[in-house]
Amino acid sequence: MAMTLSVCCLLLVLAGDGRGEVAAFELEEATIESIHRALATGELTSRRLVELYLRRIASVDPTLHAIIELDPDGALAADAAARSSSGVLPPLHGVPVLLKDNIAAAGDGGVLNATAGSLAMVGSRPARDAGVVERLRRAGAVLLGTASLSEWCNFRGPGIPADWSPRGGQGRNPYVPSATTCSSSSGSAIAAAANMAAVTIGTETDGSIMCPSSYNSVVGIKPTVGLTSSAGVIIISQRMDTIG
Repeated sequence: MAMTLSVCCLLLVLAGDGRGEVAAFELEEATIESIHRALATGELTSRRLVELYLRRIASVDPTLHAIIELDPDGALAADAAARSSSGVLPPLHGVPVLLKDNIAAAGDGGVLNATAGSLAMVGSRPARDAGVVERLRRAGAVLLGTASLSEWCNFRGPGIPADWSPRGGQGRNPYVPSATTCSSSSGSAIAAAANMAAVTIGTETDGSIMCPSSYNSVVGIKPTVGLTSSAGVIIISQRMDTIG
């Protein structure tokens, strides 16, 4: 019998209004809107939200193998409370994001590798953020770390299982662990499906966003090629790859 990932509801219990009441934030299936609502009402802080996601990752990722690297210190230190000059919160204010491991992120002090899942690239800490990462930071996102992928975006050689890499191991579908996770961005899809981050970023040459999204029961968005910058991203084809 295939193992199933137990459905759990993580609650953050906070002090109430002085009458012994408490407010609870539900992490499972949390949306950007629900996160912003909880931040605005004081039910949640960005730091506590990061801590919840780190706890969730520690609980489920040893089974699912969706994460390659985390930057908890950088994420917890992120100034997610910063507001724009107009006083309006940026669109991804305080929202934790995971990046596919072929996207450069300098991290807080350059602690994150960008390896495309390959041991050969360990130690290749990028000097600057990829273009999409710069935009994520400007939008207020908090970068948790990197998600696993098929080594070299599934272009390593024929017959390599989907979402296998020597750095991340074999990724597993959170709903049907014996089923395929499908194509190279499956670590990002697994992490989203298992509530390890509110938003995850992947890349696609031919099906690497849409197929994992379908197989892991999450929504995937594949932008038209050229609408998102591939600067600082390990890609397969300039004419086909897109980040979404």
